[in-house]
Amino acid sequence: MSVKHNFRKLLLVTTSCAFFAACADTSISSPGAENPGTPPGGGNPPPAGQTIDLIPAGGCGTGSIRETSVTNGDITINACEITGNITTNTTVAPNAGVIITGPTFVGTDDGATGGSGARATLSIGAGATLFGAAGSDYIVVTRGSRIEAQGTADAPVIFTSRTDVEGSVGENDKGLWGGLVLNGRAPINACTDATAVGGSADCEKSGEGSSGLFGGADAADSSGILNYVQVRFAGFKVNNEDELNGIAFQGVGSGTDVDYVQVHNNSDDGVEMFGGTVDLRHLVLTGNDDDSMDYTDGWRGRAQFVLVRQGPSGDQGFEFDNRGGNDTANNLTPRSNPMISNFTLIGNRNGSGSNDSDQGMLIREGTAGRLYNGIVADFGDDCIDVDQDATFARIGAATDPLDIQSVVLDCVNNFDESTGDPVDLSDWFLSRPNNAVISNTLNGVFSGPAEQAVTAFDVNGADSWFEDIDYIGAFADDEIAASNWASGWTYNLFADAGCPTGTTESAETINGSRVCQITGNITADLRLTRGNMYELIGPVFVGVDRGPDPASPLPSGIEATLTVDPGVTVFGSSGSDYIVVTRGSELRSNGTASSPVIFTARSDIEGTAGVNTKGQWGGLVLNGRAPINACTDATATGGTVDCEKSGEGSSGLFGGATADDTSGSITYTQVRFAGFKVNNEDELNGIAFQGVGSGTFVDYVQVHNNSDDGVEMFGGAVDLRHLVLTGNDDDSMDYTDGWRGRAQYVLVVQGASGDQGFEFDNRGGNDTANNLTPRSNPMIANFTLIGNRNGSGSNDSDQGMLIREGTAGQLYNGLVVNFGDDCIDVDQDATFARIGAGTDSLEIQSVALDCVNNFDESSGDPLDLSDWFLAQPNNAEYTNSLTGFAFFSGGTGVVPGSAETGLTSTDVNAIDNWFEPAGYVGAVEGASDTWYQGWTFVPAQQ
Repeated sequence: MSVKHNFRKLLLVTTSCAFFAACADTSISSPGAENPGTPPGGGNPPPAGQTIDLIPAGGCGTGSIRETSVTNGDITINACEITGNITTNTTVAPNAGVIITGPTFVGTDDGATGGSGARATLSIGAGATLFGAAGSDYIVVTRGSRIEAQGTADAPVIFTSRTDVEGSVGENDKGLWGGLVLNGRAPINACTDATAVGGSADCEKSGEGSSGLFGGADAADSSGILNYVQVRFAGFKVNNEDELNGIAFQGVGSGTDVDYVQVHNNSDDGVEMFGGTVDLRHLVLTGNDDDSMDYTDGWRGRAQFVLVRQGPSGDQGFEFDNRGGNDTANNLTPRSNPMISNFTLIGNRNGSGSNDSDQGMLIREGTAGRLYNGIVADFGDDCIDVDQDATFARIGAATDPLDIQSVVLDCVNNFDESTGDPVDLSDWFLSRPNNAVISNTLNGVFSGPAEQAVTAFDVNGADSWFEDIDYIGAFADDEIAASNWASGWTYNLFADAGCPTGTTESAETINGSRVCQITGNITADLRLTRGNMYELIGPVFVGVDRGPDPASPLPSGIEATLTVDPGVTVFGSSGSDYIVVTRGSELRSNGTASSPVIFTARSDIEGTAGVNTKGQWGGLVLNGRAPINACTDATATGGTVDCEKSGEGSSGLFGGATADDTSGSITYTQVRFAGFKVNNEDELNGIAFQGVGSGTFVDYVQVHNNSDDGVEMFGGAVDLRHLVLTGNDDDSMDYTDGWRGRAQYVLVVQGASGDQGFEFDNRGGNDTANNLTPRSNPMIANFTLIGNRNGSGSNDSDQGMLIREGTAGQLYNGLVVNFGDDCIDVDQDATFARIGAGTDSLEIQSVALDCVNNFDESSGDPLDLSDWFLAQPNNAEYTNSLTGFAFFSGGTGVVPGSAETGLTSTDVNAIDNWFEPAGYVGAVEGASDTWYQGWTFVPAQQ
């Protein structure tokens, strides 16, 4: 979300697609993913897919909130959770993702005057996202308790559905979870006890959806704060008569603060006031079924700046009742009598709802009300309908009148004229000051010349609560080309969302997209939202290093999170443009199968990158606090908190003693054309995992055409799944400094100038370094390494696997083919010593080789490499009999042939249950296993 907004005029049209500007782009600007589509496979059973991590680095908050994990199909969400009765004050941390499980009640009912109920406050920090999975998941704030949802313009609080968070919500989806209900003690006119007097303390009523009692006699009662809030895809239908609204204000008092609130795609009303006196400002109601704004039961509040865009199956823009049902109910008191000013209601002339009346304003059931400075346009039936004699009786009444002034109508039929009405509606409407009927003159959601000529009613003079304005409609005319009050914080409302706060808008556009620049230190959480491209200007550091010990706060350290939404592209223009995530901070690259995150070079987005382009920008560096064996301080012991090291490319310190440390999550992400060479010894990798811990989530990641290694692990314990490494120079997958993580499903296609597919070290340099601890000892399963027999690099060794410098490791279920030198080379006595070792051993099983030379046999090696390899279970070597591989020809070449499928695999799941059961060798099981397709970058030729 963004505070800034460069608005472009939108033409008023009759389809919701044009108004929402991007119907196919249901992007979520909260934590989470978008449109994952059909998750890729990866074995039998299929892989777990992706994990969305919505728990902030500092935890969920305080009170009745906890951490949990839920799985839906192949998507796992790590999030916070609220459920049941919240009877103690509870705080949701800023930017947290919170699962609403079942009916969740804030407090227990404290009665109409205050009693024995448990009062509680649910406080929600800016940027938090609360979501439910079903209609039974909703929030009720009971009488005497409070909700304080305090978002900001660039970080609204979002209430939505789990499918929205997962990225699979559709443009027209509704009713996917319950909604939000606020119960208060303000007066109502509909009493459960028929003998009670409306507006008195004992006049109370049961709310819809089993939401408890509301009503009382405290007009100034407060149910809390809703500022910069979105409610999306809610409104579950409990039964044919009872359906949850997006927000139900039930007996809510004027002490409640409601400002900058949007309800989008609710299956019942957007907002409904059941009596009470709550006031509302800056209300956006989009795509809702039934009515966008509804009231009954004696609402006597105020509203200013209301924008309604009715969806194709919506009913009324406004539906206003006193109570309804019969003549007695129509005249219950306190009578509904709100004052509403500065509203723009836009209908849909092709409404398709089965009960669709497509009316702008239905005013009925004895309500009073004062409606000023409004525009009602494009409704398919009529702009205004007044029903029931009790309602017409309010016209000209001395108290509780019905009045409409400075309102413009432009619909198929502007009035619903019914035989027998006591007043001619059109005559009365046009007799009131400054009302008008026009035809097709609106300019987008803003007023055109005809509307601008209408004299506004002085609402501030009538009631000083209203802001002093001199125009009709929700927006001033000069807001057409400027940042207006609805821009930035709303969902799918305007086409142009601006640059997020924390970035700077460039004067440049690329392919019609705005460029937002990122530079220096990111010292506050930053979310890169869709709709822009993002340019790195120099080294960009996320956070300021917090040191190796998370329990010892450093005054100078700063933790920050960089979140990248699905489909976002981030690019650099030179080798000095790169990203470093410092210890204690996080990168959350939240791509999806259909909308991966892309980190790439300017030449790529400008279309000038060639097949062999490399080293055009820096790359990604993640620094963590997990153990390493290479210490800057020679006196430090490997794996301890004081064992730390300076990273390549002036990327700061890494290392510590926290094996499960987290540096964030990277899912469905591409890194292209990176790897700038700083000097002859120092070159940036595509992704450098420097002391990164196992709490970091890495799944579905590609590094393409990097000028140094594709990925390199410098110690740590990070685990990786579904890794695609294509066209990289030097090595595709490299590790050193004591990496002890795991990897499964690794597909390597080495470029023409590439070096090793795998290059594995403990530390290296001398015998002492070769035996530093913790010793590198990863477990890697289901890998396919495809070489290039015509390698042209000047130092090109074209080896499939170079295992050296004292490393241990377990390599299972692999295919190594087509390397120009050899498939496997084991170097240094310290490495051979790991073969058969009791701890930290080197093992290779269920691996097939087919290269120019399958083994690098060096004189003086302490054992015969080929004899040892072939003596291990299920290993095999071939000569030009394995299936030819050509990933870049469309992906079919990575599918194993009959020789490979005939090999016996090792049950890696039985060895370590982190690994998925995969009863085959190689990264891909067969033609139906397409996990590597769709989300990856595949050049035309390679």
